[in-house]
Amino acid sequence: MDRAVGGRRRGSAAIAVLCLALAGCTGAGDRGDRPPAADLASGAPPPATATPVSGEVTGLDLPIAAYLPTPEQRARRASAESVLIRDCLARLGLTYPTPPAADGGPVLKSRTERRYGVGDPVEVATWGFRPPGSVAGGTAKPSAPAPSRELAVALYGAAGADGEPPAPTEGTDRPGPGCLGQARFALGVDPVLERAALPSRLDVESFERSRADPRVLRVLARWSTCMRAKGFDYPDPLAAGGDPAWDTPAPSAREIAAASATVACRTEHNVAGTWYAVDVAYQRQAIEREAAALARVRANEDESARRVAAVLGG
Repeated sequence: MDRAVGGRRRGSAAIAVLCLALAGCTGAGDRGDRPPAADLASGAPPPATATPVSGEVTGLDLPIAAYLPTPEQRARRASAESVLIRDCLARLGLTYPTPPAADGGPVLKSRTERRYGVGDPVEVATWGFRPPGSVAGGTAKPSAPAPSRELAVALYGAAGADGEPPAPTEGTDRPGPGCLGQARFALGVDPVLERAALPSRLDVESFERSRADPRVLRVLARWSTCMRAKGFDYPDPLAAGGDPAWDTPAPSAREIAAASATVACRTEHNVAGTWYAVDVAYQRQAIEREAAALARVRANEDESARRVAAVLGG
């Protein structure tokens, strides 16, 4: 039988996809000086009823999505930021270098796709645990050339003269240093809320807590038994997808067989339906507890979206 190594290791493709499913992994492990979220481990587990789901849960969203920008919204903000930075530098007689474009990469249909492991039997029959079109080694964004000292100071202020942007310091009443700080201020970005990354942290924490919830563990035990009957030994679908044996240029026959077994056992035991229901219950519990802070996040996102639209002309 194939056994997951350590139960926690992840292949490069699995890491990329899981990060995308978990709000980009934003703020998941580096809290720095951000205010801590309420302790999700306190209190009794919230009630949850398994939602009948067959195959992928792509059509189901998560409650925290109401407080997270969509990929399109993030792209529009980045475009507006580039416009403002370019104009700011032009006033100083400098040219804003065009950031290098990433060479594609996995794009999920929704926040729930692959969050609980692979679920599409057609996809896995060709790609195994990899997103369709993916390549070995991931698709890291190419590095931009280091800016000159003059350009770095103009972009980031004196503290960023080495070419590394300092931590945001602007507030709602004053811009931060350099053209970047001015652009972010003009777009209404609140650095305190951004550093806190509360919605992203609640998203990751609800997933982690649901993964350890007894209700999910029971269904995962049944899934694991099903997998062993098919010749594979993993504690959960994510461990199956993260097996280092799959870090190969193309999916092997063994990987495709493991991925197909993962989907079959996942569907047979309603893993996604149960896990999703418990995940949602923890998110609703956290949203209720953090209602005031999340309201500030939502208001800031709405204001920023209005300013982005003004910069981009609609």
